[in-house]
Amino acid sequence: MFPEPTDHGVAHPDHAVTNVRSGTDSPDAGEATKWYEGGGRIGEKAYADIVVYPPTRGLQTQGDPFEPVKVGLLMDIENGQLVFDWINATILAFEDALNEGVYDRPVRLLVADARGLPRENFAKARKGYEWLCDQGCVVVLGPEVSDNSLSMQNLVNERKVPVIGWTGAWRFASEYCFTIANGDVPTEGVMCAQWLKAQGHTKIGMFWEQSSSGRDYAGFFRDECNKLGLTVARDIKLGPTPRGLVDHLRSMREDGITALYYGGYGYATFHFAAAFKELDWDPPRVMGTAFMFYSNTNKWAEGLEGWHGVDQLCVDQLGVDQLGVDGTNPNYEAMVERFQKRFGRVSKNVVVALGYDTARVGIHGIAGASMATPEEVKEGIERIRWMPATNGGPATYIQFGPWDHKGYKGDFLTIRELRGGELRFDGYHRPEHPINHLNVQ
Repeated sequence: MFPEPTDHGVAHPDHAVTNVRSGTDSPDAGEATKWYEGGGRIGEKAYADIVVYPPTRGLQTQGDPFEPVKVGLLMDIENGQLVFDWINATILAFEDALNEGVYDRPVRLLVADARGLPRENFAKARKGYEWLCDQGCVVVLGPEVSDNSLSMQNLVNERKVPVIGWTGAWRFASEYCFTIANGDVPTEGVMCAQWLKAQGHTKIGMFWEQSSSGRDYAGFFRDECNKLGLTVARDIKLGPTPRGLVDHLRSMREDGITALYYGGYGYATFHFAAAFKELDWDPPRVMGTAFMFYSNTNKWAEGLEGWHGVDQLCVDQLGVDQLGVDGTNPNYEAMVERFQKRFGRVSKNVVVALGYDTARVGIHGIAGASMATPEEVKEGIERIRWMPATNGGPATYIQFGPWDHKGYKGDFLTIRELRGGELRFDGYHRPEHPINHLNVQ
């Protein structure tokens, strides 16, 4: 009924080997012009048959090949220049884990290009996940987007094939739903309010979008502003293609608003640069993790000029924070060196770190399972303790538990500024209780 397992015949005695040099169909994209941009080409595709073999260590099986355990990757949004980075960071994570002896069977990566919300239809992401389930995947890496993650949550719990999403949606946590989060929506709103307070602003203009996370961005930001004594003087709800942006900004400036906050997907931010230029206005402004779209396309980075935003890369090129303290995450730096050696280019954007950490969770979950079934892999993920993280600051680690499915712990969120086409590390966000600075007798 089913075909016999096959072997590509590429296994090596001393190190893990993948049957492709690179996981995408355009491996010769060349070096990035900026250190933080995506490492690939817009429009490139992942190969359909990617198999990673562990080192044989000089041993042979009884003659019949072992079928690779299948891992799915759900790509639910257009990734621009970042497809190369995500796929190859995943391959590197598998190779590294097999070289360490974490797992001793081949691993096959299956990719579903199933782009759903917010730009396309929700059913595409759901069908992509179900296709991966039907192929026999024991765990799925992704989805990326909050809307798709929440839309799929009940389906995932019904199909019982665990997912490791990138969403920062705080409601995305259930029996088979895990995150290696590309942010955290409530925390981002709180961080942005605290940053504005620290910069001395009291009268704020807020932009947010109607979406699964938009109301949370707005609500947690408002609540924190109220606690800190900040006034949200204008509250504007935007669509993905914002209407009247110049007029909104002009009236904010006329009302004496000194700083801006944005919470949403990020599509609307693409239009702010032209509006600021038309008004000849350059106010302090901060946003959540939509800021990290700077690595998706160079054009998008131009649209984010002048913004501060929540990021997950912990250091600048000098490797120090604003206090002059060495803030380098040694796991990140070592992984980037291996990535460059393995794939022939430097890719230092956050997706490389996210992709690597997500794949590490997947393969360690498989290794911790009593057998390679989705239900057992779910329990294997829950057994992960204090796993090194490549993302975030040096104190970041990854850990799960039966009722703890949000993996990143520690200083995994930072603040950066994109100015003059360069990314500047603004520092770790380490808030203090107000009482620390009050003179209470």
